[in-house]
Amino acid sequence: MERLRERFRGCLLGAAVGDVVGAAVEAESPAYIARTFTSIDDILLAGTVEEFQGPPWQVGRFTDDTQMTLCVAEWLIAGETDTPQRLLFRLAEAHEPWRRYGPGMEAILRLYREHPAQWRELATAAFPHGSLGNGSATRVAPVGLAYCRDPKRAGAVARESSRPTHSHPLALQGAIIQALAVATAVRLDNFSAEPFLASARGVLDEFSDLLQDVTPFANALDAIEQGLARGAACAEMAPTLGTGVTAPEAVPMALYCFLRHPHSYPDVIHQAVFAGGDTDTIASMAGALSGAFLGEGSIPPQWREEVRETVHNAVAIADIADRLFVRCGGQGPP
Repeated sequence: MERLRERFRGCLLGAAVGDVVGAAVEAESPAYIARTFTSIDDILLAGTVEEFQGPPWQVGRFTDDTQMTLCVAEWLIAGETDTPQRLLFRLAEAHEPWRRYGPGMEAILRLYREHPAQWRELATAAFPHGSLGNGSATRVAPVGLAYCRDPKRAGAVARESSRPTHSHPLALQGAIIQALAVATAVRLDNFSAEPFLASARGVLDEFSDLLQDVTPFANALDAIEQGLARGAACAEMAPTLGTGVTAPEAVPMALYCFLRHPHSYPDVIHQAVFAGGDTDTIASMAGALSGAFLGEGSIPPQWREEVRETVHNAVAIADIADRLFVRCGGQGPP
């Protein structure tokens, strides 16, 4: 049981560290990142990236990815999974605009504060067919932890956790795939890529009636399998899988970074960050998977210390992971 607790911690801390590191170079090109830095330690030592397009981002500051992930964890700890509105309430309460929320999330949270009774309709307020962004996938890791012994329930709760803000079928697919990948990672003793790929393909089969077009993710999973078979580097796969802000790009890329380097958390984060694009989100999702499989001890201590904001520093995030473990134990809230 202690090993499982360590993996809970590893998952949430791994996600937060990936977010903090990736945030410093978010939206930058691989060429720029490689030209400016040689390692993750270089990024952390830089303090801020002066050349960043816009205000420099302070290293040690997490983005909306960590903020929302912790909201999902608290939602689960409170046993509120039958009321998605409570998750939206938590997201709105924790909302700090300067953490780089996407425009769709900004609009939904603003509208929720103005019209809380209409929360079911808000997901399509900014996008007529719902957002297919990666926001609900990047925050879903706690669901995979909470229901790691009940994958079917994990998938159902992941879907419901996505609906209030990201109701597009592709966003739902991404959230479910990431949740089940976390559930697989946290309970797997010996690494094999097959359980992760089989789980993801099972999502597309089981939820095909609800998820409509599954082609983007199906194609991405085929590409991942082929890339792993030939030992393709993450940078080589980035143009194929994508590093953008949509779920069909970010989720497969994060999964590939983890599957390509399953025994090294630092390598996973390095590959996710140096691939460029939506680096904070991809590194956060990849870090969640790596931390869930390898445990808290796989994260370099000096990296953990970089999550140093007073409200949610590394110690506070570990405490949330412990409370999630005590409350759910891998079987969901009692």
